[in-house]
Amino acid sequence: MQRLTGIAAADGIAFGSAFVIDRRRINAPKYHLQPDELDAEVDRFRRAIEATDLQLQRIKEKLYWAGGEDHTLILQAHQLILQDEQLVEQTIRHIREDAINAEWALRRTVTGIKRLFDQVEDDYFRERRSDVDFVADHLLVTLTDKKPVHVDPPPEAVVVAHDLSPAELARLYRCQIRAFVTEVGGRNSHTSIIARSLAIPAVVGLSEVFVSVGTGDSIIVDGFRGEVVICPDDEVTRRYQRRRDRRSKSARVLRREQDLPAETVDGLRVRLLANIEFADEIPGARSHGAEGVGLYRTEFLYLGRRTLPSEEDHAADARRVIELAGASPVTFRTCDLGVDKLPGPMPLSREANPALGLRSIRLCLERREMFKAQLRGLLRAAGSGTARIMFPMVSGVSDVRRARALLAECAEELGAEGASVPEVPVGAMIEMPSAAIIADLLAREVDFFSIGTNDLIQYALAVDRTNEQVAHLARAFHPAILRLIRQVVTAAEACEIPVTVCGELAADPAMTLLLIGLGVRELSMNALAIPQIKRVVRRANLEAARQLAERVLALSTASEVEEQVMSALDEIFPDGGHRPADDDTQF
Repeated sequence: MQRLTGIAAADGIAFGSAFVIDRRRINAPKYHLQPDELDAEVDRFRRAIEATDLQLQRIKEKLYWAGGEDHTLILQAHQLILQDEQLVEQTIRHIREDAINAEWALRRTVTGIKRLFDQVEDDYFRERRSDVDFVADHLLVTLTDKKPVHVDPPPEAVVVAHDLSPAELARLYRCQIRAFVTEVGGRNSHTSIIARSLAIPAVVGLSEVFVSVGTGDSIIVDGFRGEVVICPDDEVTRRYQRRRDRRSKSARVLRREQDLPAETVDGLRVRLLANIEFADEIPGARSHGAEGVGLYRTEFLYLGRRTLPSEEDHAADARRVIELAGASPVTFRTCDLGVDKLPGPMPLSREANPALGLRSIRLCLERREMFKAQLRGLLRAAGSGTARIMFPMVSGVSDVRRARALLAECAEELGAEGASVPEVPVGAMIEMPSAAIIADLLAREVDFFSIGTNDLIQYALAVDRTNEQVAHLARAFHPAILRLIRQVVTAAEACEIPVTVCGELAADPAMTLLLIGLGVRELSMNALAIPQIKRVVRRANLEAARQLAERVLALSTASEVEEQVMSALDEIFPDGGHRPADDDTQF
């Protein structure tokens, strides 16, 4: 018996027999060419791109008709990567300048692109490396003319692989696998995102898994904790079964309440919204109780392209989001990009510290035409529903005024062109300490606030969340963070504008009672967290929450605050309903 710990990628506990798929690397030929062979090799490479694009299109169509229409955008992104100028032109350059075959040239290009991704600070964008690998593997299979041999696992197997592409996972899902485990990958990879939406338990980043497991071995996958147990004995199996049963019971309780209003026992209504990245996430978010979209990340439109998205691209995407949301509100965050997120069609100079560099609203105000294309597209789509526009990384009043002036310019242009342009509420993300400190001034300039707690904590506490040596210092209960939140809420109340918390704090049950007490009335989060947060709201008392907030604002340390908050939650959840349904599964 052996236990391995990796990254919890998709919730759930699964038991089954391992089915090992070992395809860690496609064997590609490497040879030099004669000068008169180079043109033919470039033509062969271009034909392979066309053939691979057709293959991806067919996979996308199969996924759609099999009921996976929610994820066709991810395969569309792979098609865009396949046509990316850097991937294509750099490979052709290697063929011509180094006189090498297309497979070898492609490997060199992909290695260089992945080195760039390794420098990205943002977890989500850093994990796009796997998408480049998946596309390159498809292309290599086409170039080598070696058809992949798919051996389908038996139903209810647990798949163990080096990595899985979204297309492979879609195929395995139809085989009714119980879970999967991979050597590489991260929680924010596209494969992990799809696993969560398909409710397939998954653990990724298990570097030693191939050394430890073979096909047919009994295996337990704990997607909550990121644990995998190989060849468990009977006692360990029983412990995990008890944990799974407790989790299932807790989920049933949450499902019974998911259609009930998020309302405290004394009648305060709290709006629970979803943070999303793709339009097709909206139906799932609504099924979890989301009352709208509190944060729609528009960056996806910029990635994997040879050119910047056009006004029509923005308008079409926004219309689809609004259409799927129906009468529910949607808040569009304008593009939050920088050199660390590598927007292919918009080359930027390298920066020593991208987190403090030319990014988000700063970049948009520098690249006016790019920004105007997005604003015009959003305004054109806004008339079909309840839309709001929000500017990220605002540092002061001048940022808001300049952005609003550009928005007004776009509205005037569209009006002159005969378009009907509605009044769209405009908001500011409060994620920089400077914005929180002058929230009273910013509140006079906008229609709403949204507190981005992830960056607010990072900037206020000077903690790099990706640095394992200091990440533990990024504590939401830090008195400075709580005081900044209170300051922002007070400023919003004075100007009678709403304020939403849309960072990870919103999805933390331990913070829910405290945020209500601090005056927050809207929370936006990963949709999967909504049922649990609603349960806390429905058992909260507004006056008790206010008293808790007043007490903790007088405390000196994060540990003291956390102790008070957990004590208050234990009082309203004597059965421990606010805590994970776990026991100490040890062996």
